[in-house]
Amino acid sequence: MMRKAISITALVLFGVGLALGVLDIGIRIANRRFPYFYRYDEARGWALNPDTQGVYRREGHSFLRINSDGFRGPDYPKEKPPGTVRVAVIGDSYVEAMQVAEDKTFTSVIQRHLSADPLLHGKKVEALNFGIDGYGTAQELITLRDHVWAYQPDIVVLAVFLGNDIRNNSVVLEGDQCRPFYELDGNSMKLTGPFITSPSYRLWCQARFDYRDLRFLDLIKNSIALITSRASAPTADHPVEQAINYSIYKPPTEKSWQDAWAITERLITMVRDETVKHGAMFLAVTEDTGIQVWPKPAARAKFERTLGVNDLFYPDRRIAELGQREGFAVLTLSQPLREYAEEHHVFLHGFSNTPQGFGHWNEIGHEQAGTAIAAKLGQMLAAGQCPSCGIARP
Repeated sequence: MMRKAISITALVLFGVGLALGVLDIGIRIANRRFPYFYRYDEARGWALNPDTQGVYRREGHSFLRINSDGFRGPDYPKEKPPGTVRVAVIGDSYVEAMQVAEDKTFTSVIQRHLSADPLLHGKKVEALNFGIDGYGTAQELITLRDHVWAYQPDIVVLAVFLGNDIRNNSVVLEGDQCRPFYELDGNSMKLTGPFITSPSYRLWCQARFDYRDLRFLDLIKNSIALITSRASAPTADHPVEQAINYSIYKPPTEKSWQDAWAITERLITMVRDETVKHGAMFLAVTEDTGIQVWPKPAARAKFERTLGVNDLFYPDRRIAELGQREGFAVLTLSQPLREYAEEHHVFLHGFSNTPQGFGHWNEIGHEQAGTAIAAKLGQMLAAGQCPSCGIARP
């Protein structure tokens, strides 16, 4: 009797194991549509998974390779070769740019343009992509400290996506708490949030990212996201994207948003201070949102009336004013990119498999953004603002 019970139990366990194995294989095949390139990071919450590659096709289409240090692109030696000028570009998903091929990202465009700059004749230019999806400025500051300086950059470009970076930097406003936050403590800043203060919460965050290797949650999460995103796709009449906070287009009235802005401004200045301390040249760049550069003025005007504002440039002006107060260069991209979009009647955001005019930059958007950033950097080089670039003065 006991032997029969053991046999039945073993058979049941074998059947369950076989079913789970077949299910896991099926899910892994299904997840080819939803590649996931991230892992838990004890300092920043999450990061790109080193030495991985695959095809990304949820928005746009590209082949991705993640280098051994956990950033998009090829491996670079930590020791900068002689005669090399390095540009480190830090930011979130706009910089990471999974939606386009590696050589079409604005980081690559910067490299090509600066390589052709007569001021850098005879030098090799390397532009390194340190962008990671979902990051706020606090995570970008930690990336600068823990990873970027090892590559000895001469120039640091901080890309600020005003569509959600302000929220990302607030422990009160941000829903995803698996990240470090800073908060104002008198005249100083201190790390805070459950990721910092709660070991059990950190453990949950680790499980959240590392469990993805099993692929079960990944399939469910991405399937739901695919269904809901299609059901609520933005349009010109209703240009609302889930990832963007539309309160950014006017001065904040709530204390939580006022604090979020103050923290963001302090963090950007801290990145500048770190850059100056390491003898590198610093440029802050504000990236646009799709509606800011919509090629048809009537659609923008309708959205402005809905919000009760005269234009959509409040966040850009605020960061530009921060640069003026604190003495660092700021390039606001929304206005020049809008002018290009209007003149050429093109969308700078959106792909064949997503709504036009929304989401991340397409190849045209990256080309125009990279060209504008390279031009600004060229002006700064000509003004002698990069002491480590080794540019001979006339």
